[in-house]
Amino acid sequence: MVSVKQLECEYPRVKSNTTEQCKCHQMPPIGIKAHLYQFGTAAIGSGSCYGFSSSREEGQSLLDAFLLSQWEDRSWKGQLAYDVTMCETKIVSGGTRLIAQLNEQWSSNVLTEFENNALQPLCPFKQSYIKTLRENLLFCVATGEKECSELVPSVILPKDGTFILINVNPVEYGHVFLVPYDTHQRPFLGKRMLQLVAQIAAEVNNCSFRISYENNISRHADHTYFQAAYFANTFPVESLPTVNVYTGGVNKGLSVCEIADYPLKALLFMSKNMGVLVGVVTEICLTLQKDEDTVFSLLVSDSGTKIFLFPQAHRPVSGSRHLSAWECGGYFMYNRKSEFDGASEMELSKRMESASLGNEDFEALKQLCCSIAMKASPF
Repeated sequence: MVSVKQLECEYPRVKSNTTEQCKCHQMPPIGIKAHLYQFGTAAIGSGSCYGFSSSREEGQSLLDAFLLSQWEDRSWKGQLAYDVTMCETKIVSGGTRLIAQLNEQWSSNVLTEFENNALQPLCPFKQSYIKTLRENLLFCVATGEKECSELVPSVILPKDGTFILINVNPVEYGHVFLVPYDTHQRPFLGKRMLQLVAQIAAEVNNCSFRISYENNISRHADHTYFQAAYFANTFPVESLPTVNVYTGGVNKGLSVCEIADYPLKALLFMSKNMGVLVGVVTEICLTLQKDEDTVFSLLVSDSGTKIFLFPQAHRPVSGSRHLSAWECGGYFMYNRKSEFDGASEMELSKRMESASLGNEDFEALKQLCCSIAMKASPF
């Protein structure tokens, strides 16, 4: 495990907590300090590759190492409900190569429990909830004023940022929740939130790291939050061929593609320009969220340069349910051995098809995406 002290030695950007380094806006005095990862201004820089400046050839990033070290520390201390590394995972036989995991302790109500319990400390910071927040909080991420990103140990949290909270019922290794607490009472996705999430993906800079977002009418969370985890296997949706829907030269390489040969209708947005990518996807999501019956998920991959959009039918076929973001990507959970052993591509494909948007609605969505993409510009 990588400790804070080890990181201070390995990365010169890690600074100790001094008065000069902590000149930031403070939250209401709730008695909580945490490690703070601050994005450097160079990471947000300018140019055609705005926001995506890191390179995998540089080795493990500071944020990647620190996130894993904090998660592993909590795991070794017994805070997790189970050891997710002991869960059996397999590739389901078939051309799509869907993924199935057997986790007999996993529950489909995990997100509802998180929204009802772990999110409570965020609003309105009641003293009775501080203990819960301290237990779940790994560290905080926020924008900084220095050129290089840095890790500042044990500081009063800034007025706005993103909590990195551990998921005690992980789907995969390093599973965490990302909760933007400056906008915790706004249930809608915003540019600033998605940009911060894309920046986290870019600075983690690990091809196994993926972030998801779910807009699901079956739950009524007052907080906008994301999930993130490390997946050893490539998601099936990431390996499939695509059909180009839009390519914008004006928008510095933004591409919108339809995923081909997949039972769930999906779109892929790609760009090396974070401003354009985030701006377009956010505008599309805000448009979709104006309809209270809209269900969709996002999957951020490839260090933030790709965002998948999975729209779902308002009411799936009778007997089925809406899919999670991981399921939309082709990763399915089972808590019964018999069902895991019997998992088939035909069965899983039917589940995805039952939740998929209809042809007419999907065509309308593609037209909406192209219209927004043509008008978009970096922010």
